[in-house]
Amino acid sequence: MLHGNKRHGFTLMELVISMSIMATLASLAIPYYLKQQAEAKTVKTVDNLNTIAAVVKTHYDAVVSKASGASPLPQLDASLSSAQDITDSTRVITYDFNGATIIVKFSDMFGKQPPVSPFGDLPYKIRSLNQANIEFKQNAAGTVYISSFTPARIRIWDVQDSTMFNIQLKL
Repeated sequence: MLHGNKRHGFTLMELVISMSIMATLASLAIPYYLKQQAEAKTVKTVDNLNTIAAVVKTHYDAVVSKASGASPLPQLDASLSSAQDITDSTRVITYDFNGATIIVKFSDMFGKQPPVSPFGDLPYKIRSLNQANIEFKQNAAGTVYISSFTPARIRIWDVQDSTMFNIQLKL
């Protein structure tokens, strides 16, 4: 029994048409995928910045609750007046405790390397916008009270993503 002119496989035209359909679908899907990937990195950046901000606030609050001495108010380290990469050795908070100056570094806060940006895995930047300032007064009855307080402020941001957080630290 002869099979005659039965074909096995695809013709060149069928292959070309199939390839052009797949290329069209890929050209529509790839930009959407890249956009979703960038949005996911931005969400991760905001999450990392929230984590860093929460850790700094927690340590600042802990210092406020136990600090004593001539300058009981914790200060953001003066070296943060210009932008620095956040690394384990980055000095963040300085305060007096029992006559000694204590320095809190990011390694003290995280116990491991601080989060890095998902945009190229580079560290975030940190900068002090101003130092905290506190003034005390005493009334006629001898009660000491805070007469003025300027909270410390810091800026943490991701240079690659341009996402930025300004954090105001309070008493």
